[in-house]
Amino acid sequence: MKSNKIILLAVTLMAGLATASAQLNNAYFLRGATERYTLNPALSPNRGYFAIPALGLTTALESNFLSADNFLFPAADGNGLVTYMHSSVAADKFLGNLPDINRLDMNIRDRLISMGNYFRGGFWSVDVSLRSESNLTIPKHFFALTKTLATGSYDIAGLGIESNNFVEASLGYTFPVQDVFTIGFRAKALVGLAHLSARLDRADISVGTDQYTADLAGSICTHVAGYDFEGLTGEVTFDEFIGHATDFSNFSPNNISSIGFALDAGLEWTFHDEDIRISAAVTDLGFTAWGAQNAYCGEIQNVGFTFKGFDLATNEVLFTAPDKITMQTIAPEEEEEGSQIKQQLHTNYVAGIEYNILNDAIGLGAVWYGKQYAEELVSEIVVAATFRPTPWFSATISEGYYPGSNIGVLGASLNLHTSLINLFVGIDHIGNKFGTAMGGKIPVPINQKSMNLTFGLSLPLGARMF
Repeated sequence: MKSNKIILLAVTLMAGLATASAQLNNAYFLRGATERYTLNPALSPNRGYFAIPALGLTTALESNFLSADNFLFPAADGNGLVTYMHSSVAADKFLGNLPDINRLDMNIRDRLISMGNYFRGGFWSVDVSLRSESNLTIPKHFFALTKTLATGSYDIAGLGIESNNFVEASLGYTFPVQDVFTIGFRAKALVGLAHLSARLDRADISVGTDQYTADLAGSICTHVAGYDFEGLTGEVTFDEFIGHATDFSNFSPNNISSIGFALDAGLEWTFHDEDIRISAAVTDLGFTAWGAQNAYCGEIQNVGFTFKGFDLATNEVLFTAPDKITMQTIAPEEEEEGSQIKQQLHTNYVAGIEYNILNDAIGLGAVWYGKQYAEELVSEIVVAATFRPTPWFSATISEGYYPGSNIGVLGASLNLHTSLINLFVGIDHIGNKFGTAMGGKIPVPINQKSMNLTFGLSLPLGARMF
């Protein structure tokens, strides 16, 4: 029963995982693509559009460590592969490939309603999307523990997960200034669906000759639209929390009080007969706010576990754990009744330059992307070549570079933008080294740490005005 409740809570919290703030970086120079408008609101497409509902989808799995060659190694006898846990794989060889902080992001965006058109000298757009951002943070010492299990102490503090899921409605406006600059803005209203953040602030693992011990402390914060958590106060057991969160009688559509606001702003500067284009933008500059009654936050302190092995005589696992795990409720600082708990969005930054040759048939460009997390700015540089052989077809080949990486990441996208249809398909991460699985029947990318895919289908509405 307890496992069913946990599964039900996970489903509730991830209900918005049909979308997220995913983006396709190599679409930046495809002028016919409506998708690049999400990267910089100054980059309006060649034509107005009406997107086919739910078919403007971007999915992304991005990491700085998760690749086959980091966890699979050639067997010592040359026969196949072994995992990093195998005794023939040295710990230094395995751990030397991993960063100190390993991050895994799972992002999806699904455009439910999306349209834009040129009107009275400007480009107007309306968009309603489902979005989700989920990220997992794993310290390097966690993998050291799983690899070696050698006698000693391990600190895996910082292990955590965060998930934000919401509906976004936006209104955008783009306009020219003196035929040299194009400025774009997009105002967003957000309605939160679910949020979960959990983190181990202390995680001391001790591996001895006769027992393993763990001393843990951390925090958990949950926000679910429509749920009333006000009944949880003071010291709360984990079972009470799960039971309360999965009790559908706590839900009411009249209790959805999560709101948020964000702003996108962008600029494009063209000169030298528009052969050179410089642009920059900031997106998702804003926050979400949850009603205090929709939120529960608690701290878990001094939780200890001990494992001494297996008793063959009694067939029992010698494991001790607390009779109950309790959380101390963190009361929000309420200046007045009905106060809200605010959370900053992960703001994105972008700056690009493009040089076009052969009467605009070929474009050579570079873009810097940055995403602001709570404690760090994660960045990427993408260089791209864009080909426009006809007025109704364009394609891009790109190479992305991450700080500290010695190898680039290949990407490609194409856009068919006729007067009857606008079709876009793109991917940022294409593996350039493959192995095989299932007896050589299935190709497996070896050094690819991330993957994403964007697909969009829309109907053109009108010609570009500027």
